[in-house]
Amino acid sequence: MYPNLKASQFDVELDYINRTLGLSLDVEKVRQCAEKMGLIIKEVSDDSKRLKVEVPVTRTDVMHACDIAEDIGIAFGYNNIPRDFPPTNTVGKQIPLHKFSDLIRAELA
Repeated sequence: MYPNLKASQFDVELDYINRTLGLSLDVEKVRQCAEKMGLIIKEVSDDSKRLKVEVPVTRTDVMHACDIAEDIGIAFGYNNIPRDFPPTNTVGKQIPLHKFSDLIRAELA
């Protein structure tokens, strides 16, 4: 029967959320952030490594574990995440072929 009004459930690892956001949040902080975004943490594994997150039907934008990590980041506040320099030092520049293609494209236009 449709519409299906059953809430979706996702198993998400706490390490995955922390690795994705670059943080070290504990279960309680993740629970607070999830509740701000309308998500419900139903279960926490015995070793506090896996969370069972229930997503209501009104949140059709949540389709994967990465969407849950994104919601936790939004609730935590992206401006509150400490800034780090990456471990590698690189210089960004355009690939020479792409630069040449852009010049040709501009001239032909």
